[in-house]
Amino acid sequence: MPPKRKIPPCGNPLYLLWLEEWMQEAKAINNNKSYYVYKKAHDSVEKYPIPFQHPAEATILNGIGPTLIQKLERKLKQHCEENSQPMPSRPDEETIRALSQNIDQNQEFKSTEHESKKQKKATVPKAYIPQYRSGSYAIMLALYKSCEFESTPSMTKTELIKEAQQYCDASFDMPSANQKYYTAWSCMKTLLDKDYVYKNGYPVRFSLTESGLKIAKQMVQAAKSQGKVIFPDVDIDKHEAERYAEREVSLSVNDNLNYPRCKEPGIINLNNSEMFLKNDFNKIGSTQLNKSIMKSATSTSTISSVNKSNSFADIKPVEWAPGTFEVILILDNREVKLKKDRDYIQDSLQQKGLKVSVRNLELGDVIWVARKCNSLTQDEIVLDYVIERKRMDDLVSSIKDGRFREQKFRLSRSGIGQIIYLIEDYNLKEVAEFGIDTIKSAMTSTQVLNGFFLKRTGAIDQSIDYLVRMTNMLKKLYENTTLHAIPDGAIYRANFLDLKQHLATIYTNCTFHVSFASYSDLNSKSRSLTLKDTFIKLLMTIRGLSVEKAAEIVKIYPTPYHLFDAFDFLDNEEEKKKMLMNIGGNMVRRKNIGSALSEKIYQIWNSDIYL
Repeated sequence: MPPKRKIPPCGNPLYLLWLEEWMQEAKAINNNKSYYVYKKAHDSVEKYPIPFQHPAEATILNGIGPTLIQKLERKLKQHCEENSQPMPSRPDEETIRALSQNIDQNQEFKSTEHESKKQKKATVPKAYIPQYRSGSYAIMLALYKSCEFESTPSMTKTELIKEAQQYCDASFDMPSANQKYYTAWSCMKTLLDKDYVYKNGYPVRFSLTESGLKIAKQMVQAAKSQGKVIFPDVDIDKHEAERYAEREVSLSVNDNLNYPRCKEPGIINLNNSEMFLKNDFNKIGSTQLNKSIMKSATSTSTISSVNKSNSFADIKPVEWAPGTFEVILILDNREVKLKKDRDYIQDSLQQKGLKVSVRNLELGDVIWVARKCNSLTQDEIVLDYVIERKRMDDLVSSIKDGRFREQKFRLSRSGIGQIIYLIEDYNLKEVAEFGIDTIKSAMTSTQVLNGFFLKRTGAIDQSIDYLVRMTNMLKKLYENTTLHAIPDGAIYRANFLDLKQHLATIYTNCTFHVSFASYSDLNSKSRSLTLKDTFIKLLMTIRGLSVEKAAEIVKIYPTPYHLFDAFDFLDNEEEKKKMLMNIGGNMVRRKNIGSALSEKIYQIWNSDIYL
């Protein structure tokens, strides 16, 4: 056995001592990131045998960058002052370049530096592929079929076992002869651990994650290449051709409308000046413009322009002249930092010079109103901006219990033009347990599908700074313009959105607002819903029927009576089952209703026997 190679002594013991102190300090406060940064630099300095004249020369070592160089330089300066020693001069770039070349020539240090890296070379783990006709294989195929071909993204355990049994040789209910407790369903734990399947809700529902969907698709393609027919009742080639054609049409529409590409939301730096907020206003306006283009391109109005002109002819908008009002921030009284510190947000906003009114808001967490100056009645008009603030843990809870979808539906029906979701990072451990991809999907759909603007901040103080900047920007935007409002007597829930659309076509350069009393009345949960809204909510109770699909049905069949009448008009049972297919058109896939979902709606709403 050859003798162990002797490691040369460290040439910079002072730097090594300081780095070790910083390592221990980081470890004491559980700052793992800083600890490993210092440890990496410590190991590099420990192995380098040549003394440095100045900390800047240490930049040639692995793990030492400009920030650490500055910290070492300050420490060395302090050390020199305490010991009455002159501070070494900073070397030029040529000196550092020469040292870097010396490292390449010093084979002993080079081998020492990279010895541990060779030993720690990690192997890339292979993706887990379920064995043919095993429990995992059957579960993934059943979920893939439900998601891709039946418009049902999730299944209960009973539904999943019933569908998956045909793809598995083992039983999902009874253990095999050589297994006392384990059935094919036991493979679900492996799929959950591999992050191929995600479960949530009560009762629990299972669905494929993005990685699981990718593996399932590979399994189907592999079976297809071997000539195996996995789904006898599904024409996979035809389905793929339809999806390809649909994607081409969608890309063509997007090119014509010139949609902006959305970037992944990140934590926003709010320390910059108002230029940052102006960019946000441009984004908000662009998002709402795209939303209005989508609506006008894919939907038709159920009320003719002639009827609108007749019913809305006598309405005279209220006008407030510039300088007769001031902009006030309204904060919902349920918006708190902690249960023990309920006034933190209000106090912080007031300390920054804002006028804040705290009251119960029927919809949204923050709105802005224009209040008449020197008025005894304190008349208020709600401006066209609303913020829904959510901590990250609250976002997770609202997704789990369905509040997130219900809130977005109410916001979209509020008549407010600029809807902002303010997402605040908090309790990221719970977010990681719930699923990062699920959160990203929820935030992306909020921006792309719902057309809302989303702002993400790192803490509550950053959110407060954002509210301050928003308030200052709205003051500049509104206080020197004329405000137009719809009279309270002309506002009814049934015709409010149509009324706003009608006024927008007549007064193209004006935005019409409502009073605070009307805003509260329109968006109250206790207020009786319109028949159309109630019908949409009833339709949404059907699994797989989203708010967009329900809205497309209600556009053509505004009441249950119209839907029943349409079913009765058809004599053929198969025609009734397929009556709602492609009702949203083929342009936007999320609004399209497939054959399985169309049949399900027919069975629930019109069939005498529900299977």
